[in-house]
Amino acid sequence: MKVLILSDIHANEEALDAVLTEAPPTNYDQLLILGDLVGYGASPNEVVDRVFALDPDVLIRGNHDKAASGVEEPDTFNEVAAAAALWTRETLTESNRARVAALPRGPAFSGEDIEVCHGTPFDEDVYVFDRSIAMRALSSAQRRVCFFGHTHLPVAYALRQPSTLEVIVPELGDTAPSMVPLDGELQYLINPGAVGQPRDGDPRASYGVLDTESHTVELRRVPYRIDFAQEKILAAGLPTPLARRLGVGR
Repeated sequence: MKVLILSDIHANEEALDAVLTEAPPTNYDQLLILGDLVGYGASPNEVVDRVFALDPDVLIRGNHDKAASGVEEPDTFNEVAAAAALWTRETLTESNRARVAALPRGPAFSGEDIEVCHGTPFDEDVYVFDRSIAMRALSSAQRRVCFFGHTHLPVAYALRQPSTLEVIVPELGDTAPSMVPLDGELQYLINPGAVGQPRDGDPRASYGVLDTESHTVELRRVPYRIDFAQEKILAAGLPTPLARRLGVGR
C-alpha cells in the first residue's frame, strides 16, 4: 500500500498543484492531510475546493484552519499571521468557511499502524522542535508511526525503547527523496514538511510517501512557480513578508 501525506498547504495553490502533478492521488491507496489548508497564501477557496474534491482518507484541522474559519481568534498569532488569518476569514466563501470550521481535530487514525496529528498527539497546537517534545509526543502516540505537521520542517524521529532517539533530517537541497526506513522494532514521529510554506531553507514544496511493502517513508521535494504564488499574495494586499519568505524557504 502507498500513502500520500500532505501537510501545511496554506492556501498555496501553485505548490499544491505541483505536488499533485508529480504525485497524483490516483497513484496512491490513501491520502492523509495533516491540517492548515489555509492561512498565509492567497488562494484559500481554490485550495479548499481542491482538497475536498480529493476526498482524503484522513483530513484534520490545523491552527490556521481554526483561526481562518472563526473557530478561534488569532490572538496568539504574530501580526503577519493574524492579518492573513483575518483576510482569509473574509475571503473564504460561506460554504468553504463552514467546511474548514468543521474539520476534526487530531489525532486521527488509519489502520492499525498509522496515526496523524497537526502538532502532537497530546496537543494539536504544540510544536515539535526538540527531542524532549518529540519524546513526549511519541509517548502519547497510539500507533507505531505518527505523522505530524505544524513546524513546516521535514524530519523523522525514530525511538528505540526505552529512550534511544534518532533524528533524521534531509540534506538541504537534495534532488533525490530522503528515505526513512521503518524498522518494526522502532516507533516513529515523522513530519513530511510543508507543501505551501517550507521553512527549512529549501523553497520547494515538501510532502511524504509511505510504502508499506518496502517499509519506507520518502520525504520528497518538488519545485513550483513561486513567482506566481508571490504575485497573488501581493495582489491580494496580504503582508509583503508572506511573499518574500516563499522565495527563501523560511
